Amino acid sequence: MKELILLEYKESKGHWHYNPVKDHKPKDEPDTYGWETIAFTEEEKASIFAYMMDCKLQRREAMKQPPYTAEYIRKEWKLFCYMYNRIIKSLEITPELKEQVSKNFNDVDSLARLGHGAFSDVREEKELPWAWEYDPLDYKDANF
Repeated sequence: MKELILLEYKESKGHWHYNPVKDHKPKDEPDTYGWETIAFTEEEKASIFAYMMDCKLQRREAMKQPPYTAEYIRKEWKLFCYMYNRIIKSLEITPELKEQVSKNFNDVDSLARLGHGAFSDVREEKELPWAWEYDPLDYKDANF
């Protein structure tokens, strides 16, 4: 069974907290110590969202802007859920597609190219271009 959590966000710092849920009870009291609950969800889904949002939060920090509000994060969560669920609903995941993605998609390189600070060393070591510096007419470059 997948790990269930409450994804929590601290607006004052732009940080995440995964509050594990066992037998429908969270380990820590929700919405305390400045944490605001964003979603009751699966840990893997939350981590995809948090990594994506960290790229945006770190860019805001570099531009000396405050972290996003919890309300904004909830809006982003619902947009993310739309994309996540729409992809699951509409794509026929064939062995060929799974192989293509496995062959061409690298999570760490993608996060490094998107500007996630925890992966900046990867971007520098591999001399990776920014994610938005791609050839839109090249299928692999545009999609992975």
